[in-house]
Amino acid sequence: MNNDILIKALALGERVRVYIVRNTECSNEARISHDLWPSAASVLGKVMAIGLMMGAMLKGDEALTIKIDGNGPIGTVCVDSNAKGEVRGYTERSHVNFTNKYGLDDVTTLGYNGYIDVIKDLKLKDLFTSTIPIQTGDLAKDFTYYFSISEQTPSVVTLGSKVDTDNKVMVCGGIIIQLLPNAQESDITYIESKLDILSKTSNLLLENSDLEEILKLIFDKDYIILDKMNVKFYCPCSKEHFKEGLATLPKNDLQEMIDKDGGAEVVCHYCAKRYNYTKEELEEILKRRK
Repeated sequence: MNNDILIKALALGERVRVYIVRNTECSNEARISHDLWPSAASVLGKVMAIGLMMGAMLKGDEALTIKIDGNGPIGTVCVDSNAKGEVRGYTERSHVNFTNKYGLDDVTTLGYNGYIDVIKDLKLKDLFTSTIPIQTGDLAKDFTYYFSISEQTPSVVTLGSKVDTDNKVMVCGGIIIQLLPNAQESDITYIESKLDILSKTSNLLLENSDLEEILKLIFDKDYIILDKMNVKFYCPCSKEHFKEGLATLPKNDLQEMIDKDGGAEVVCHYCAKRYNYTKEELEEILKRRK
């Protein structure tokens, strides 16, 4: 049973938009697929939480990609998500783990000297790309900055994850609260009064299996749920898809695979699935090229 879920809601007289997600199982699937060490699992899980919440801001077949390179030990982190609650992601390096007195050290893992790219496919002629410099290496703070600068939307972003001693992700998720254009000064004051609760996101998620309980804790009865959706780690890769990619390689490269290797293996970055192509399959691809 998939317990990963996302809630979209309005609160404070419908002047505030709220997204809450639990993506623990998504994070564990990514952890197992990529053999992630604890702080790598924490960072990727949090970026997937952001991706799922931002994906929920889209509609139809729209999708987005988040790429983060903080020049830290983990290298580039990449996550794809869409409006259907599907997410996938990978890290450039998986065997990364740093801790500090508070627990896992995401900032040291990710680094804080680089950029965040958000690429949106809104099914228009061109992709929409927004790039911001990383401010702190703290993902919640940096995406709060992203929404302010790139989308001109005052927001509070909180993220949380906990990884057990056996590397299993105990919990992962996040919350985004955004002021709508009709928000009042009193709404800002109210949200500020809840920042202490919001700062303990991982505990909120661990203690409340029903995400609606978190809405109640923050907004009492002043909220309306717009949508609840299951979310999942999903990669649409296939042998046929990568076959099309192989067909775009230079003929000399294909011939070398046939002559020297007697076949080829392709590994998907996003889900680590392996696809093997026999010598005969490569010869068929080359034959079609000719």
